[in-house]
Amino acid sequence: MKTILTPAEVLTIAFGTTHTLREGDVPEHTILATQRKFLRPVLGEAMFEEVVGDSPSADIQELTARYLKTPLALYTASLLLPTIAMQVGAAGVVRVAGESFRAVDNRALSRLSRRLRSDASALLDSATDYLASHPDRYPLYDPKENIRERILLKGGIVVSE
Repeated sequence: MKTILTPAEVLTIAFGTTHTLREGDVPEHTILATQRKFLRPVLGEAMFEEVVGDSPSADIQELTARYLKTPLALYTASLLLPTIAMQVGAAGVVRVAGESFRAVDNRALSRLSRRLRSDASALLDSATDYLASHPDRYPLYDPKENIRERILLKGGIVVSE
């Protein structure tokens, strides 16, 4: 499976720049895991395989560029935030700090992660709305395979339809 966006794209889309973080701060395995965790359950297996395949069609490339890269970058950033806030080295796991910096507390980090995921979810919903409204261009997309169409979260309780 290939990634549909690069570490540089994650940094640019999610944080607006590649100057504050290094591309090495965004491991390829995190992007791959994010694709599998967040795109596959929504797109369905066949559509997901087409998106991450070696030679996607022009329609799939357009879909990816217009609708899938941004939510994927935001989901990836939300998963990376705790890792970015800490460094692993000879001294163990330490929180990054400096003279003119103050590390955020865990609540603020959690709120930022939730906000990124909320934005990503809204944008991914736009992608599935677009897919559902263009079945002739995307015949592999089946809205019944979209987990968001089958499972509802009400007050922290999962309700399956």
